[in-house]
Amino acid sequence: MTARLIKFMGSHPDLVTGHMYSARDYAKAANVRPNTMAGRLHRVLEVHDSHLRPMYGDSRFGSRPRGNTTPRQKSSFSTPTEKLSGEWLNRRLV
Repeated sequence: MTARLIKFMGSHPDLVTGHMYSARDYAKAANVRPNTMAGRLHRVLEVHDSHLRPMYGDSRFGSRPRGNTTPRQKSSFSTPTEKLSGEWLNRRLV
């Protein structure tokens, strides 16, 4: 089985615009695992600079956010009863 070649349409020091490269070549240029790059390029016809950027920095060293790390929004409810009601309104029905 031959490697699927995808045209590069961006600017990167290791790649030439207009040439065809495999997902393994793109992974090497972006410094990510080949499986990760293959997932990003699954149904892509042209590769741009945005495909070669890391998603959350270098996740191999733990800089990727884990779980629910976003700060909670300030509640617009003022009374304790409204706050209790608001907590139950935000829960998923399973």
